[in-house]
Amino acid sequence: MIAICAVVVLLAVAGLVWTFATGLEFNIDGLLMLAVCLMMGGVFSLMLLLLVKEAGWLPPVPFPRKKAATFSPASTANPGAGKGK
Repeated sequence: MIAICAVVVLLAVAGLVWTFATGLEFNIDGLLMLAVCLMMGGVFSLMLLLLVKEAGWLPPVPFPRKKAATFSPASTANPGAGKGK
């Protein structure tokens, strides 16, 4: 599955290069070719990234954790206190 995704991404990049090399980017055919290549490359590169991450080939990204909220029993004893009716 990883090989198939990589081949499609490479073909999409080749299509982008071909579009710019032949000067097609300024007419409707070139614009559609660019759109299709970008879409295919984006979808399959995302799938490739997910497969590689699932296989464990990428190191885990450390995310900063939020500090735990301090627990105050007084604030939970009467939740309606301080609110007017």
